[in-house]
Amino acid sequence: MPTSASPVVAAVTRLNATQPLRPFVAYAQPSRLSFIQARRAASSAALYSRAAGPSPAHSPRAVSGVHGKAAVSLAARGLSASALTRAAAAPRGAPAAAAKDSVAPAVADATSSVGSGERLLQPDASLALDQQSVGKLLTVWMVYQACGSTKLVQMAPKILKLFEKLRLSWLSNAVVRRTFFAWFCAGEKEREIVHAMRRLKESGIGSILDFSAEADLPEDATTAGGDLAEAARAHANVKADAFAKEYFHGMHMASQVPHAFAALKITGLADPEVLYRLSMPHQPLRDAFLAADHDNDGRVDYTQFKDTVLPAMPGGARVASPSGMFSMVDANGDGQVDWVDIQMALGMDNPLARPLYLSDGGAYGALESDFEDYERMVARARAVVQQAAEKGVRVMIDAEHTYFQPMIDHVALVMQREFNTGGSSQTLVYNTYQMYRTDALQRMTDDYERGVREGWRFAAKMVRGAYMELERGRAASLGYASPINPTLEATHALYDRGAAQLLDRIATAQREGAVPPALFVATHNNESIERVLQQLQSLQIDTSAEPV
Repeated sequence: MPTSASPVVAAVTRLNATQPLRPFVAYAQPSRLSFIQARRAASSAALYSRAAGPSPAHSPRAVSGVHGKAAVSLAARGLSASALTRAAAAPRGAPAAAAKDSVAPAVADATSSVGSGERLLQPDASLALDQQSVGKLLTVWMVYQACGSTKLVQMAPKILKLFEKLRLSWLSNAVVRRTFFAWFCAGEKEREIVHAMRRLKESGIGSILDFSAEADLPEDATTAGGDLAEAARAHANVKADAFAKEYFHGMHMASQVPHAFAALKITGLADPEVLYRLSMPHQPLRDAFLAADHDNDGRVDYTQFKDTVLPAMPGGARVASPSGMFSMVDANGDGQVDWVDIQMALGMDNPLARPLYLSDGGAYGALESDFEDYERMVARARAVVQQAAEKGVRVMIDAEHTYFQPMIDHVALVMQREFNTGGSSQTLVYNTYQMYRTDALQRMTDDYERGVREGWRFAAKMVRGAYMELERGRAASLGYASPINPTLEATHALYDRGAAQLLDRIATAQREGAVPPALFVATHNNESIERVLQQLQSLQIDTSAEPV
């Protein structure tokens, strides 16, 4: 472990479930307001009619579960899919050692050498598989056959539990370790992981280190209050501190291979229930804004804001001066505010806006303790990204479930505002957009606009998404509209539109001599890759600084 990680190790407070909650000194930093928020806050006073109501008892909870063991591995993504992309981009017959450091520059080489009438993506699987032994290829074939069996995938948890009941976990673990784990994960120890990354690098394949743990809401939540709630909260914070330590270690490992990326899951840095409560008001607020925008021009006036938008927030009724609140949102004083104005002014990073999120005793809204945990979460994320910046590692903040995503997006935007400045060579923080969501393109457009207004470089990683069945099932069971596109074709179309929109903005910025936004095209879909290659060529985008 490098010495630079020692402050994080020291910051992990040694608490058990019976000790009272004490401040986590390293993560108890105050919020950092943007210049715009500070200016607005200076002109606002006496916004609320009364102090926030009594905090309700801690909501039903249990210590959140984690899918997979925390110490399982750091995964190096992109072996098969990236290898095929590299194979398509590299000139036929070129030695692997001569390949560039990441996929994006090789894409530029391909587009400059292929005629406009030809298909640019011409995958040659042999370039990706030549270095694999016959035994390894047979193992991989078996792994993919198993993954392609729906019945086997559904039965897998029961099979593993059966082995555990028969006290044969040692056997099932050995099989999984030598097959699925060996192919999809880089290793369990630093030496194994770095070796795997370097081996991929020699083949011209870049890596994204991903700590393979993901938290979700507990399925068997029970009501907790008083000392029990505080003990559970303390435990959740200790666990988040431990995850921060693992992410520090991940940044250290990623830095040992030039131009590597590292993924960051925000659910690992906070109690998922805190994320859930703080995310609750986002959709009602968005719906209220759309309802108030009667003429569909994307803006609302003071009356619409006061009568429709503010009441959608849990603490909206506590606002004593709606006009003062509106003035804080209306940055240019034109009497109209759009959705980006609202996001910038009423975000959790503005302490003056936090009472709007606070519940009055019902299930809707946040607890007072959530604000302190929010500060810790942001401070953990800031510490991890700072470590990455110092070591030259680019960070990708993963997208997760929709009921956490508003706060995940918020933390990603705060990190981009703080770290995506200073020119094209600056370490970048990417936010991830799941294009199977119906609102994905609008969210990406709004976030880009926010970057323009606040003066930081927007960076997006575009994926299709990985929680479709869960999201649709949850929407059906709770009676709200599914956030997922109705068809696969709709997702393909939205993905391609999003990529085209951002590529056009990159090209425009380069023509104007400005720092362009950044795009990471994360897909296995050959048609999407082909379209991006064609646009890189037609728009004459310079990829030497890796904007794509």
